[in-house]
Amino acid sequence: MYRACKFLHLLGLTLFLGSIFGHIVAGALAGAPGDASFLAARAQIVQATRLLTLPGLGLLLASGAGMLAAARLSPLKIGWLAAHVGGAALILVNTAFVIVPAGARAFALAKAGEYGEALTRAIRAEDGFGVANVSLTLALIALGLYKPTLFRRRAATA
Repeated sequence: MYRACKFLHLLGLTLFLGSIFGHIVAGALAGAPGDASFLAARAQIVQATRLLTLPGLGLLLASGAGMLAAARLSPLKIGWLAAHVGGAALILVNTAFVIVPAGARAFALAKAGEYGEALTRAIRAEDGFGVANVSLTLALIALGLYKPTLFRRRAATA
């Protein structure tokens, strides 16, 4: 069970991070607001978010919970794991409440032909909070690989 969950965890990570790097490329090649390629890139980003990024994040969270259950580990007792779970929660909140709505808003504005300050703000929010997600994801990967001792155990004195 644990190995199957770990496989799914790596698959979810691949979907999540890979789609984000795809968003970066699409955004960089989009051209100026108003170009047909800009609207097509925004549509691609929204679709990739819906079909790859969010399912990848869901798979990461579900498989992480499965690994916790299979290994019978408590995140409250293991410092690095508590930090890992907390970081995953931050990524989930950031994605659900900032990045996805900003991306949808940017697409809606571009589709409506509104290329002003509102579009710029939406894209900046998506980009800025996206950078935070990628940075936090890379930090969580390192945390999961190295599993540092975050809290020192106190030696029992008799």
